[in-house]
Amino acid sequence: MPPVDPNADLLPHEIAGPVWYLPYPLPIMIAAALVILLLLAAAVWALMRWRQRKARRILTAREKALAALAAAQARAAEAAPYEFSIEVCDVLRTYLGAEHHLPATTQTSYEFLQTARSSAVFNAERLAGLARFLDKADAIKFARAEASGADNAELAGLAGELVKEEVPHAVAA
Repeated sequence: MPPVDPNADLLPHEIAGPVWYLPYPLPIMIAAALVILLLLAAAVWALMRWRQRKARRILTAREKALAALAAAQARAAEAAPYEFSIEVCDVLRTYLGAEHHLPATTQTSYEFLQTARSSAVFNAERLAGLARFLDKADAIKFARAEASGADNAELAGLAGELVKEEVPHAVAA
């Protein structure tokens, strides 16, 4: 008896080739997956940026002035008195203009003191502190008075006191 071939009953025309079971060609599917991943990454990044922007709070005029004065105070010892007095004076005048709507940046020191006297923002003690600050700053800026790092620190301290000091409730109307 001849040997029996186990595959004898299978004819070559009965064997089917590989069946493509993916709906699209493989390179197109890989490209689509990459595009989807990029879109997902962009959406996550945009969500994180939105949350950061939402969480970031806007600083008040007082907080901005105090931060600028703290930075100036840190370098008061080595700063040139003329430039330092201009910087600190600008910080204080900008704060008073933004916080209390006073024309501090557009008036001379004398004019501003007159405005401050008629303003409800300044009581007698605060007005005296403002006058001391403006006199010292003007002496350094315009009379080119001799000044040192200690004078710079004192000027920044006077400005800081004016910014930190709350407006008295009886006067703020």
